[in-house]
Amino acid sequence: MSNPLTKLAEYLPHKGITAIGRHLWHDMIGFAEDFWHDGNGEMPAPVSAATAENAGTAAEAVTAAPVEEGGWHAKAGEISEKMWGDGYVTPGDEVLTERLITPLGINKNMSILDLSAGLGGRLRKTAADFGVYVSGLEPDAEIAKRGMQMSVSAGLGKKAEIVHYEPMSLKVARGYDCVLARETIYRVPDKAAFINLIVACCKPKSQISFTDYIVNAEVRDAPAIVAWRAFESGADPIGLVEMAELWAKAGFNLRVHEDQTDFYKKEVKAGLVRLAAFMKTVEKPDTVTRKAIAKRITTWAHRVAAMDAGMKFYRFYGLR
Repeated sequence: MSNPLTKLAEYLPHKGITAIGRHLWHDMIGFAEDFWHDGNGEMPAPVSAATAENAGTAAEAVTAAPVEEGGWHAKAGEISEKMWGDGYVTPGDEVLTERLITPLGINKNMSILDLSAGLGGRLRKTAADFGVYVSGLEPDAEIAKRGMQMSVSAGLGKKAEIVHYEPMSLKVARGYDCVLARETIYRVPDKAAFINLIVACCKPKSQISFTDYIVNAEVRDAPAIVAWRAFESGADPIGLVEMAELWAKAGFNLRVHEDQTDFYKKEVKAGLVRLAAFMKTVEKPDTVTRKAIAKRITTWAHRVAAMDAGMKFYRFYGLR
């Protein structure tokens, strides 16, 4: 079977994935061809269902799979790190962390809950900058485990703790002054129920600061958006007005709703360029890692195509 990235390159001119840049895709196809062949011309075996379907923070938790002798086996979240930087698994995380944190007016007496901890880069930076304790929750168990190890290694095991959780079973033992999240609500099936669970974690005068994908009704049936949702299991973003209404019903006023789509798309492209550069220097990845790399590239191609078709990326800030 042929390299799926070649098929994706053929798809590129017709489906609007032009924002990534044709030269970048040529680089991607080139290095993919270099390591894809495994001796019998067969595609690598699929990764686990959880890895294949989780297109949230990283979708590449491959540490549990056997390592092929002599091959690079990516750790949980490591492919995304090659795109966004050590400890980060989402685009523009350092810049967006600043934009998420600044409105909160954080001081060392405040308590912070992060619902998309990833590998903890955002948590550790916030803890170090402000001297606060940040409780990190992460829906990918392997990424949460590695992220916690990184916090311990940085001497921030208590101030930037990361544990695994299931979003629809969210429950904490205390109330928080601030809640943070990156691209989380769009993939939760019952958004109203999840927002109510978040509110249950909040103090009476708490703040929320988060980012998410937004799809308004007028573009919901655009072919590229339909294709993305079909590819990325669980992806079901709502419209801007609907997002504000859900939070209002839960007792929060979304005071800021800022379109960050152009910035986000540039960060995605920059991340793919960094991944392409890294792949030219690394030893041949093992079977599972090759599959995970293809999954990452294809996921981002679909997301950029969806944004080109009208999906938006927003930053939100709200008060209870």
